[in-house]
Amino acid sequence: MKELLDEVGLGGERLEMYFISSSEGQRFAEAVEEMTRRVQEMGPNPLRGGPESGEAQVVEEAEG
Repeated sequence: MKELLDEVGLGGERLEMYFISSSEGQRFAEAVEEMTRRVQEMGPNPLRGGPESGEAQVVEEAEG
């Protein structure tokens, strides 16, 4: 699957599989923190476009 993501230009490093039991709350939290850090370092989805691509971005605001 990672190879496919690389082929389409998304980047295989954006995907990771974790096998975590429901009793492993700490391990789950660590996996979430790791993936959050990794995605933040990689930046926005390269296929989605952004301000530098000249495409408009839609920003949704939460209603409160």
